[in-house]
Amino acid sequence: MPNYQHISDEDLLAEVVQDKRVAFNELYERYKGLMLIYTAKRVRGDHAEDIVHDVFLKIWNKRHTLQIDEHFAGYLFKALRSKIIDFMDRSANAKKYLDSLELYSYAVSMNQTDAKLRTESFLDQIYKHLETFGPQYQTILKMRMEGYSNQEIADALGLTEKTVRNHSWSLMKILRAKLAVFILFIIS
Repeated sequence: MPNYQHISDEDLLAEVVQDKRVAFNELYERYKGLMLIYTAKRVRGDHAEDIVHDVFLKIWNKRHTLQIDEHFAGYLFKALRSKIIDFMDRSANAKKYLDSLELYSYAVSMNQTDAKLRTESFLDQIYKHLETFGPQYQTILKMRMEGYSNQEIADALGLTEKTVRNHSWSLMKILRAKLAVFILFIIS
């Protein structure tokens, strides 16, 4: 077995294409620390590790079709930068959505006479759209609406916290698109 610590990145990458996990692990160990530092300066620490792992997971999953025409380190940090930008974009959109829900709840609370009717109507619309999702998605959203945290939901359903977070994000994106017009109608 060769000593992978003294092999160049490009040679290690050639080994990765041949399904050598040891070579992949060596690349991961070489760059994960630097990538975590770089990422943690731009996003919260708990998300930084997920982003770095996603970059390496993509490399492993696409190892047979991966075409890198530059130094591996340059490619790696470009991929990392792209993942960070995607994450920031998703986070900004999620914040906008939560802000719009807060605005909705404020508007509903201002008019107490029909607040209950509006809330029931809004929930009816959510449950109507929820029927198009699988039971796991439905359970996750219902638990989120009841105030459970991602970790509590993950523990209750036997999932990872990241899976719950991703499912919640996907649900919110879809519901936001489907309910945007309805929210405007209810608020006015």
